[in-house]
Amino acid sequence: MRLGKKPARPTKPAYCAGDVLTLKSGGRPMTATWTGPVLFAPGNWLICQWFGNDGELQQEMFPEETLERARNALAA
Repeated sequence: MRLGKKPARPTKPAYCAGDVLTLKSGGRPMTATWTGPVLFAPGNWLICQWFGNDGELQQEMFPEETLERARNALAA
């Protein structure tokens, strides 16, 4: 039997795959390709993809609270 608090369950993700997002701190519009909980950290995380300045496809994982819906972004 483990003592202590149970880990908090993640809430329903605020974003879905296909949503166009940006970092709250700024940057290029990115497309969410996956969203959900991960084993290594609390909360919901998203895998996002975007094209860099050189035209290469970039991909990274971000915690949900660091993202917001992109304004004035064109969907591909």
